[in-house]
Amino acid sequence: MKKKILTQRQLQAQKTRQHIYDVGLMLMQKNGYHATTVSQISKAAKVSVGAFYHHFRSKEDILSHIYENADSYFLQVVKTDICSGKTSEQVVEFFQHYAEYNLQVGIDTMKVLYHADNIWFLKKNRGMQQVLRSILETGQANNEITSEQSSDEISDFLFMSARGVVFNWCMQNGRNDLLQDMKAYMQRLVTLFLL
Repeated sequence: MKKKILTQRQLQAQKTRQHIYDVGLMLMQKNGYHATTVSQISKAAKVSVGAFYHHFRSKEDILSHIYENADSYFLQVVKTDICSGKTSEQVVEFFQHYAEYNLQVGIDTMKVLYHADNIWFLKKNRGMQQVLRSILETGQANNEITSEQSSDEISDFLFMSARGVVFNWCMQNGRNDLLQDMKAYMQRLVTLFLL
């Protein structure tokens, strides 16, 4: 398959979009999500408000990029990386990847993401949820995990708990070990669902 060559105009549009994204994220990290406006982002990025809306639907759309990348990473990398061991071990390993991804995104960005208006935490059937559900469904089929709750219900429970671990890490300003805490919590929690 031939690689598509972008025009100068398309390359410039990508560059402008990335610049607006970087500036918007930086302002949200500095001032908080709610205190940052599209007008402030546009002014700091030295683009018109119209140019902002040409590249992004809203300031929330800037954050969407992070979640889309996370889902893609879980579907393409984590799904194939976790392929052996007991279901309980796979669940713990899954959440180690989750913690590592949060560390890569960085604490300042994670602090921006953790607010009550963040709809991404409520979205169903995201890529990372699909990967976890697949692990749980295999565990249920192999009689390692209870079938009293659906894989969806178990997944939601584990994600709520994992977000709590990440939120605590944000509140501690990264002073605690996120990987160690996530592993300890998930090792305990997954036992609730074992047969």
